[in-house]
Amino acid sequence: MPTVLAVYFILGRLNLNANVWLLLASLAFYAYWDVSFLPLLVGSIAVNFLIAKLILDTAHKSLSFAVGLIFNLGLLGVYKYLDFIIDNVNRIGADIEPLGLILPLGISFFTITQLLYLYDCYSGTTKEHRLVNYALFVSFFPHLMAGPILYHRQMFKQFNNPKLRAVDWNNLSIGLMLFTIGLIKKVLVADQLSPYVAIGFSSTASVDCLTAWLTSIGYMLQLYFDFSGYSDMAVGLSKMMNLDIPINFNSPYRASSMINFWQRWHISLTNAITACVYMPLVRRLKTRTLGHTVTASFIAFFVVGIWHGAGWTFVVFAVMNAVGIVVNYIWKFYNRTMPDPLAHIITLLYVLLTMVFFRADSVSDALNMIAAMFGANGIVFPQKLVAIAATFNISLNVGNVPGSLPKFIFLAALLIVAFSPNSNQLTKKITPSPWLATALAFGLFVAVLHLARVTEFLYFQF
Repeated sequence: MPTVLAVYFILGRLNLNANVWLLLASLAFYAYWDVSFLPLLVGSIAVNFLIAKLILDTAHKSLSFAVGLIFNLGLLGVYKYLDFIIDNVNRIGADIEPLGLILPLGISFFTITQLLYLYDCYSGTTKEHRLVNYALFVSFFPHLMAGPILYHRQMFKQFNNPKLRAVDWNNLSIGLMLFTIGLIKKVLVADQLSPYVAIGFSSTASVDCLTAWLTSIGYMLQLYFDFSGYSDMAVGLSKMMNLDIPINFNSPYRASSMINFWQRWHISLTNAITACVYMPLVRRLKTRTLGHTVTASFIAFFVVGIWHGAGWTFVVFAVMNAVGIVVNYIWKFYNRTMPDPLAHIITLLYVLLTMVFFRADSVSDALNMIAAMFGANGIVFPQKLVAIAATFNISLNVGNVPGSLPKFIFLAALLIVAFSPNSNQLTKKITPSPWLATALAFGLFVAVLHLARVTEFLYFQF
């Protein structure tokens, strides 16, 4: 990264094309994971660039756009969903050999980014079509692996602005602060919760009530700190280069409805599906009735859910989120109200149940975990808690609670999501000072020490 930054600003100072350098750096970054998938990324960019040109320059816009849809959804379908379909067809009597393809890193993100661009070309909201800008827009390394999903209008304008190629120390400091916060979130919070969560979800048939709740809440926290940590790092890296990309999270666990939750969680995906699925459906239905709104909402958020992965757990996750959104719309339509604290609690509990399916290896495992949360496997407590309760003449059942919950990390994570300003708010509120610099340097140092233990970001699997 220091090399990328240095060359980027040197080229800017010399009035040379720094975008070419960023493109080469992005391709090298992608190839570092597995160079065999680089031709797939480059090929996808080349084909979509040509399809976009056909949409912009020919009279056959609809046909060209349809070809683009078939190509991108077909590519995603082969790598992401085909084996799932084959597996289910085999269950009803067929005998088809699964392909066993490895999911290329970031394929969902670079595919949806290009679909959005083709849609904007088709709808007439974009005219610019330069190869370097387009290739960089798709492959820009901070967002390539797991978002945020970019829009060309925002990015092309910045790519074409030569003033952004000069060093801006304020942007560098803000970017480094965001990057450090994101890295701390990932390695000092999410990764510390990971072993406990893994143990709980590996024994869903026997896990007790308390452990089931701690495991499920632990995963809810792990996923947030892991994914928002990645997003903070992506926004921070971009900011160092004077480039602004969308924020992806805005304190989602403070939402008071499912609609509000998806306005705060994975914001770039919600905006993309709203623009390209929900709004076109609403326009096609013409009259804005409750039934039409419900239908469009269900389809849009089913797409949001199933986009994450191939498996029945993701299908259930998709349906649950779609149903939650629909109920929310019906509630609003009839002008029903609810005290904010109660709405907040109900929303969090429902999100927690959806995330059990998101994490579980199978639908049966998810159902086992939920059943355990409601006491199906009994209620036991750790020995220390039983001893404390005994001093107050309270008798609790003692049992062997699997795993070792990092209590300090768990409680700190809960307090952060409940009360702390989010990372984007922090960068606006905090004034630079020697104390802040020292704290960030120490946090970065400790986080880097933890990099000896390699763990992928959770959203890499999607």
